[in-house]
Amino acid sequence: MKASVIRSFGGTEVFGFTDVETPQPRSNEVLVKVLACGINHYDIFCRRGEANPRLHLPHVMGADVVGEIVQIGNEVTDRRVGQRVIVAPGFPIDFKEHGVEPINLTRTYSVLGGAIWGGYAQYLTAPAIYTYTALPNLPDNELATLPLVVTTAVHAVKTLAQVSREQKILIQAGASGSGAMCLQVARLLGANVAVTVGSDEKNDYVRELGAELVINYRRENVFEMLRDWTHGAGVDAVIDNVGGSVFADNIRSLKRDGHFVNFGMVGGRTAELVFPLIFYKQVHFHGSMMGTTVELLWGLEQVRLGRLRPLLDRTFPLREAARAHEYIEQRRVRGKVVLLPWAD
Repeated sequence: MKASVIRSFGGTEVFGFTDVETPQPRSNEVLVKVLACGINHYDIFCRRGEANPRLHLPHVMGADVVGEIVQIGNEVTDRRVGQRVIVAPGFPIDFKEHGVEPINLTRTYSVLGGAIWGGYAQYLTAPAIYTYTALPNLPDNELATLPLVVTTAVHAVKTLAQVSREQKILIQAGASGSGAMCLQVARLLGANVAVTVGSDEKNDYVRELGAELVINYRRENVFEMLRDWTHGAGVDAVIDNVGGSVFADNIRSLKRDGHFVNFGMVGGRTAELVFPLIFYKQVHFHGSMMGTTVELLWGLEQVRLGRLRPLLDRTFPLREAARAHEYIEQRRVRGKVVLLPWAD
């Protein structure tokens, strides 16, 4: 089979589009023909060696897989060849932990394409228990925008931040793939949402998704605009996928008893912690890593009902994985970028 493989850590030059051996499913697994695979910032961290410096190379990344089952293991009885499926974007590597919830707190939990090979290939194997019937009303390229960001957004916004009707919420990087899905989930739960963006060209995009306040962080003061928007009270929750560079604004902008949720570090891995702000405001801190099976399926059901929608920016053939990563790193994306393994 063909795959876009990294053989070392570094820039996009480390990609190679090459032939690798097609995997064979174990007794509890299925072999999936990958029809589309979404790209996430986690993939970029993997490529650079920042997610797991001890990652075994060569490696195939990719967590957001939509495909067709073409072979089943001899113990699999509830899946069939020809079934179109979404693969869970993460699951425990150890078979003994399969089916344990919350899945993202299991000892061997791994993002698909992290410690194990993922979807930047024409085929992959996955435990049958972590494949789910694909929504029939959406094409492969749109479905492949969903698994990781839906899971992450529902876990961060609904479960951890406990966002509810009429609350005021800040979502950092609101035009990114995860940010835009968090925006949709917050609006679905009835919240009023402020987002940050890096350019005015993204204003219409996030407003169309329901953002009430749009802040261009490159030329506007985030804290001051949020203070005015909340009449000095502060926001009920901050959903942050940026990290260090925005940490101070995040904490200053929270109201008392507010929730801070972080699941990203594109803006830096470290920040200065000012303890008086934390204990005077009685801030709730949450580190968020993916989510549970229940959260994934809840999010997909909202998509089926038309309450959440996939946000596809553009697609690239699998052989152009390097160019797709470059496009994302230029911060031109509105939504998600998807690779097509069988495209010319």
